[in-house]
This record gives sequence, C-alpha cells and structure tokens, in this order.
Amino acid sequence: MKRAISTVLSLAFLLSSPLLAALDGLVPRFDLEPCDIMLRRGARPDAYFDKAGRRFAVLGTESGTFEAWAYPLKLVRNFELSFLLRTSTTPIPGRDIVSTIAATPAATTLTYVHQAFTVRAVFAVAVDEPGAVILLAVDSLEPLTVVCRFLPVLEPMWPAGLGGQSASWDEELKAYLLSEPTRRNHAFVGSPAARRVSSPPAHMLSDAPHEFLIVVSDPGEVRDKYIPLVLAGGRGDRETVKSAYGSLAAEPEQCVRRAEEHFRSLRKATLRIRTPDPEINLAWEWAKAAYDNLVVDNPDLGRGLVAGLGLSGTSGRPGFGWFFGGDAYMNAFSLTGMGAFETVRDVLAFTRRWQRADGKMAHEVSQSAALIRWFEDYPYAYIHADTTPLFIAAAEDYVRSSGDASFLRDSWPSLKKAFAWCLSTDADGDGLMDNRRAGLGALEFGSLTGIQTDIFLAAAWCRAADAMARLAVDRGDRAAAERARAAAAKALAAFRKRFWDPDAGFYVYALDADGRLIREVTPWPSFGLAWGMGGGEAATRTLERLGRPDVITDWGARMISSESRHYDPLSYNYGAVWPFLTGWLSTAFYANDFPLQGYAALRANVRHTFDNGLGTVAELYSGARNIWLTEAVAHQGFSTGGVALPLVKGMMGLEVDARSKTLVFRPSFPAGWQEVSLEGIRAAAARFDIEYRRGQDGITLRVTSRGGEGWTVAAAPAFGPGRRVREVRLNGASVPFVDGRSERAVRAETRFSSSGSDILEYDAPPFVEIFPPEARPEIGSPSRGLRIESFQGDERRLEIKVWGCAGESYVLPAAGLRLVLSVEGAALETGGLRIEFPSGPQGRFLSRTIVLHLR
Repeated sequence: MKRAISTVLSLAFLLSSPLLAALDGLVPRFDLEPCDIMLRRGARPDAYFDKAGRRFAVLGTESGTFEAWAYPLKLVRNFELSFLLRTSTTPIPGRDIVSTIAATPAATTLTYVHQAFTVRAVFAVAVDEPGAVILLAVDSLEPLTVVCRFLPVLEPMWPAGLGGQSASWDEELKAYLLSEPTRRNHAFVGSPAARRVSSPPAHMLSDAPHEFLIVVSDPGEVRDKYIPLVLAGGRGDRETVKSAYGSLAAEPEQCVRRAEEHFRSLRKATLRIRTPDPEINLAWEWAKAAYDNLVVDNPDLGRGLVAGLGLSGTSGRPGFGWFFGGDAYMNAFSLTGMGAFETVRDVLAFTRRWQRADGKMAHEVSQSAALIRWFEDYPYAYIHADTTPLFIAAAEDYVRSSGDASFLRDSWPSLKKAFAWCLSTDADGDGLMDNRRAGLGALEFGSLTGIQTDIFLAAAWCRAADAMARLAVDRGDRAAAERARAAAAKALAAFRKRFWDPDAGFYVYALDADGRLIREVTPWPSFGLAWGMGGGEAATRTLERLGRPDVITDWGARMISSESRHYDPLSYNYGAVWPFLTGWLSTAFYANDFPLQGYAALRANVRHTFDNGLGTVAELYSGARNIWLTEAVAHQGFSTGGVALPLVKGMMGLEVDARSKTLVFRPSFPAGWQEVSLEGIRAAAARFDIEYRRGQDGITLRVTSRGGEGWTVAAAPAFGPGRRVREVRLNGASVPFVDGRSERAVRAETRFSSSGSDILEYDAPPFVEIFPPEARPEIGSPSRGLRIESFQGDERRLEIKVWGCAGESYVLPAAGLRLVLSVEGAALETGGLRIEFPSGPQGRFLSRTIVLHLR
C-alpha cells in the first residue's frame, strides 16, 4: 500500500509540474521493412510471443508483459506497460487495451488502443548483441505518461545461483543498473527519455516492482518520433554491457535493420518452397525463423541449439532453454533438409564437447553449466539412451547432404566412441540397445518405463548402425565399416522380428523387462517406418492402424491410443498430442505411400504455427481437445520440426547424396495441386531449383541447377493408385522409366544426368483422384473430422476405408468421377463422395469402407 501511494504521489507531482523538459533520445519514426510473411491478428493477452537473438531473448505474452534474458542470465520478469492520462490518477494497464499483434521474424508490434491515444510498441532483439529495444510510437490527444515497471532478477539459469544483487539508477544513461558484488553479472534497463520513480535499496533487490516513466507532456513532440526503451545485460566486463546498452539507445533503428537483414538473408540462403497452400508456405518460412531463434551463443559454453523457449515465471529456466542433445539431433534432420548446413555443423560440433569418456553423448546441458559442477553433481546430463545413436544418424545425414569431409574428419573419433558405447548397451545380445543399460528412450516416467527396449530406441540404433557403416566407408575405415554393417543387419532383423505383433498386426511400443511384447498402440514406430525399416506388409498394416481416430485427432497424433488403459488426455507421456510425433508419423505416411494421411498430419502441425504463439509451435496439446496444455513450452524446436521434416523429407520426398552426387525427388503432392516450386535446394556445393506442374494429362518437372555438373537426378512423382503412366520424356525425347506401381500409388522413376536445365514430362491419362479432406478444428473443440485409414486399388477398383463421427455427414473431395461405374458405401455428388454415418453415441467414431467400381 505504501508503495502504491508513493507511486501515485510521484506521478501526480510529475504530471502537475509546469516545467517538464523535452524528452531526450527520441528517434525519427521509420517504417519496418515490408515482409511477405507478416502474421497479424487481434491480440490475445495470454497468448505467447517472443523475440530472440544469439545472446538475448524477450519472452512474453501478447499483453506486452515479458521477461528478458541475456544468456545465461535472467535479467527481469513481469516487465509491463501502463498508461496515465493527465486527466486521470489511475493508470490504464496495457493488457486491458492491447488490440492487435503484428509479427515478422525481425520485429513484433503490439498496438494499444484507448479513446484518447494509440501506442504501438515495436519489439526487436539484437541478432548478435546482448540486448533489445522496444520502440514506442505514441499518438495521443492529450498529455500521456507511459509507466514502465518490472521485477529485477539478475539470476543465472537453474541450477546456478547468485547472491547480493542490487539495483541503482544511472542518471547519465537514464537506466537502472542491476549488479552483484563480484561485478561480473550486469543488466541495464531504461530509456533515454526515462524519469526514475523507484528508489531501490542499495544492498538488495526490492520485492516491489521497479518503475520509470516516460512523460509526454506535449503529444506533438513525439508524433513523428519513436521513444526507445532499452535492455542489455550479460556476464563479464560491465563497461562492455554498458557499451551495448549505449549503442542500442543511440541507434535503435540499426538493431531493427540488422534483424531484418539477418532474416532476409536466412530465408534467401535456405530452401524456398511455394505451394498452392498459403498456410504451408507461411509455416515453412516461419519454421526457419523459429529454429534460428534457438541458436544461442553462450559466453561460457559456445554456440549451440537450445531445445525451446518459454516463460519461466518465477522459476529459473525459460522453457527448454538448455542444450538438449537429442533435440539438437532431431532438429538437425530438419535443418539439413532446409539447407542450413552451417547451423547444423556448429550444433553437432558443439555437442561433441560434452561427450562422456565412454562415448555417451549428453542429453542436456544447462546454460549455467560453466558456473557449477553440472556433470558431477546433477543426474540429468546423460539420462537418455537415444541421444548417442541419434548423434551418429544426424552426423551422417549432414555429411551425406553437405559432403563436408572436414567435419567428418574432425568428428570421426567421437563417432567411433559413440558407436562403441551403443554396442556396449546390448545386454541380452539380440542386436538392439537396451533401455535398462543405456537409459531412457521414448518415455521418461510412468508404468511403461522400466522396460527392456522401446521401438524408438531400437529404430535410432538401426539407423545409427547403418549410418556408421556409410561414414566408415567415407573415412576409408574398412574394419569399422564391416563391424557397422554387421551390427546394422542384426539390429534390423531384431527390430522386425521382436517388435512385430502377428496377432494384432502392428509394431508394438516396446519389450518389457522380460522381453515380452508391450501391446500398446503408439506413434513411436513412426521413426523406423519413416526410415524404411518396417518391411513391406508389416509397415502397411501398422500405418493403417495408426491412421485410426484413437491415435490421430484433427490436431495431431496422441502419444498413446485413447483406447489404452493408460490413456490420459492431459498426461505428458500418456495421451497428449505431440506435434513432434505427429511430424514423424506424417513422414512415415509419406515414405510408405500414404499421402492423404501424411497430408492430414502435416496440416495439423501447420495450423499450430498460428494458433498460440505466432510463428512457433507448442510442445504438446490435449489429447481430447484442440488446445495447448498449460505445461507446454510454447516455442519448441522439435515441434517446429513437425512442420519442416514431413514437408521436405515426406511430401517433397527430397534426399541428397553428395557421395554419389544424386538428388532424389519423390514428391507426393495432393492431386489438386497444379504448381509447386522449390528454389535453392542445397546439394553439397550445388544448388537446384525444381518447378512442378500438374495437368489433366500428367506432370511436368523443370529442373535447373547451378554447379550441378556430374549430378544425377532421380525423379519419381506420385500419382494415385490405378493411374497409368504411358510415357516419360526428357527434353522432348522418350526415355525408359521404372514402373513403381503399388496398391497405394503409381510412380514412374527416371534417372538422368543434370544438364543445368532439363524438362521431364510424365504422360498419364486422367483418372479418379481423391483429395485430402480438410479438418479445421476450432480452438478447444473435440476431434470430429473424417479420417482416412487406407486408400488403394487398381485400374478397375478403388477402395477407401474411412472413419467418421456417428450421425455426421462428410464430403470426401474427388475428381474424375465420370469414370466411376458404381459406388458402395457412399453417394456420388458434384466434386466428391457423400459419406453418411449412422447415429450413435456423440463423438464415437465409426468405420466405413467405400468401393468405387470403374469403367
């Protein structure tokens, strides 16, 4: 109460003073660079937003309340704006009048609207400096005071700590200085236009918020100006931090312009994709920015990739803002596909530093690890088993795409140690790594841990052993190659035999402590199936099972079937929907020619790019309703991978092999997509562009390259089941092709030497095409969309197995229906198939088989 009275009296004095000086440090207003991927909506005060650079992050909500980090230090929390009109003594909280949010990768603008004023707050974080600016554009009909308040923190990330922090006002900088007795950790928070209100104690941090004011006595003075707020901090020399603050305060426009240039260059340097789906295009470009925000230059540890970012509140870690090895390797698959080779190289090299003497890779490293005995005193660093085989697999994926021989040379000792450690964890000699000896895998707690081996760890090891064999060949290490080939063959055989349940007809979750099948239906087999380990019919039956509505919802894949006795829709490991797993399931669907199912899963993740934090994908969602869980990290890297991985490796079917100089393009685009372009595909030192055109009579590809001499292109676009490819022409001349016909898709594979500009034409007469059904669930709604379990057939007969809610009617979009002679299980109508489900309990899904007999 005393504090509130003091603040009000201070405000009253300042506002009544007739001799207020002109504001210092004003900056001429400038327009933000036009951005074609700007996201804009009505602000939701509790929704997440962030801005992050290599050394600094602002993490907040769309109310404008935020916390600030200068890695690894948390500087402040609960920073918020309020506004006071001269005619009032009651501040107006910003969260009560925030109207809109507009976000680009470089800057986020929150607009506060009141009948007497409008204030736009532009948030931008320096790319490589430990600081941020907030530019206030004030348009007011009467004098206005902006009240800035925050709680000082100046603490390193958990589990490190500091003591003796204090705050003082620097009148020269017009900023609060936060420091501590050793003078090695500092923060400055203020504005050149600020007036101090708080008088903090000299020996400690106050429990009450610190405040400063921006007093706009003459609204005309700021009408064409920005008022800069500035934050800077970090470890080390105070003068260095002070200099960073001063530079940002003096030239805040440069902070914004450098961020704009950085993200413009990032987008240009990586793969560019243009499809007929604007949301996919946006989600792809935002995935680049979301990943880039997770690259951290820690002053004590170096450059690595943190797993995610989110509000820490009163705690000491910003989401998953540590260096998680397994997450880094999962994300490396997506980043390599994007062509972000330099980032992948840095990230993989960073993780080598924390490899244990026996070869095991670190699962997690706190950003404050240099300040404590992290590896000696805390149990978290090496608790996961999957991290080590994923390191080998991610390294090989990068080397195969980039051709980076120097990276492989430098990494070879670490890779050999990692491989040897993986081999040592096979306690029962079946050829698979054992969780009991190696550590955690798919799940981290609960009744389905304490097992022998889970299918995720098994798939990671199969992939790693095969990857190690290829890397050993690259290094000319014949003995290592033979050992790895033998291990890979034994592991794959065990994978296919031990996890297959012949009675249920799918790959199970795990083997229990006694080696018995744990017959749970989960998406965890997706990793092995995406990597081609499933083995024909077994993969098909498993993916059909995973396409049912007890696993797949309108917004993604549940971690465990809703029919399981362990299912809890709000449980982290036992029922929540994970975009990360949804992305791998989508990739598995595409890899095994289930494109309709793959598209549905991909689109679910794409929508998540826009439903909570704009441009970021949250860690997990409820298994019962389309809503992110309160415990979810709002900006999670491997959830962003749930968009990037299935788009590039799945739908696009892109693979690069620098060893054989081969570019593989096996797209599975929806039948209704007429044009797709891919620009800047990185293949070692070469760059390729592909233009895809689809018409009634087939598909045309235009493949151009720069530096592509000696490269082979292997193209095999997918047509729906039953369609016939009559001829393939390369640059006008008929060429042979491999008929890749199956029950689910038709592919005509053609290989040719790149000439720098080539046109490939696939002549295929029109046929019946099924388009992906679109589910667009509202936030908070249950799953009610049409699910496709299978779609297969031939020239005479097509069969579609679907699931829908009891009592619901759906239209499955289709074309070429004039070729249909008769239909079972649905009715023909213009543009599709009408599917009616009988009445039943609300929300219950029923199955229906539709058969199209063709002319």
